[in-house]
Amino acid sequence: MSDSFPSVNLVVNVLVLGLFLAVIAFGQGLVILSGGIDLSVASQVALGAFVTGSLCENGVPVLGAALAALALCGVVGAANGLLVTRLGFPPFIVTLAVGTVLASVLLGMARGAPAQSSPAGLSELFARSTTLLGIPVAIWLFVVIAAVGLVVQHRTTLGMRTYALGNSVAASKNARVRVHRATVSVYSVSGVAYGLGGVMLLGYSSGADLNVGEPWLLPSIAAVVVGGSSIRGGAGSFSGTLAGALLLTLIGIDISATGLAEGYKQVVYGLVIVLALLGARLAGRRR
Repeated sequence: MSDSFPSVNLVVNVLVLGLFLAVIAFGQGLVILSGGIDLSVASQVALGAFVTGSLCENGVPVLGAALAALALCGVVGAANGLLVTRLGFPPFIVTLAVGTVLASVLLGMARGAPAQSSPAGLSELFARSTTLLGIPVAIWLFVVIAAVGLVVQHRTTLGMRTYALGNSVAASKNARVRVHRATVSVYSVSGVAYGLGGVMLLGYSSGADLNVGEPWLLPSIAAVVVGGSSIRGGAGSFSGTLAGALLLTLIGIDISATGLAEGYKQVVYGLVIVLALLGARLAGRRR
């Protein structure tokens, strides 16, 4: 009902804010596509922001600090994959445990310190005034992330093996897919995506505390299922995930604009996931 809807400013806001959800949902989408689910998202997003901010405060260049953070998140993701494949534990139990341990470790390392401040170069990257060809750099980043995500999920060996794992582990083994290695790779790449989301959030918010990843767990799952991916794995597309991320971002902006509490966003995300589960069950019965 707003006079400014639709508007160019609204489109810019949706694309900029949707960037973070698109990055994080890409990682979650890979895991769901393989037949699992990742509940360590919040901790890994916080890890990416914390490590980047801490290293920059100690004189490490921004690029070096960000790469170190992404590598560390990739290691945590690989640990998730190893525990799932080698020990045979359910993914949601493994990732919940790893996320809890990681959050505790970060809390101990921070020692109650205030939020990590964003390096000047990183915060300038996400400033609305920083443009390329008259378009905010953050939107260009969204385009790059979308292109890379589409290529990785649909045009690489990793993407094809992820689809195979989600459809049938047994069939994947018969097709000589190295299931253990493929699963570890999926979780590792997902960890890098979460870490990248944390680095971006650090720059966008000009600082980040250890709770920076908390609001992104449910939306990352909701964006994947809203985009048409099967919650059981084996079916879905990153283009659908991108559309889901933008839709949920727009809904979040609408909720904020109406003056409703932020908790309503989590209610919407939870309902979306429940509806997706019900839809998957009905589809299974029809088949």
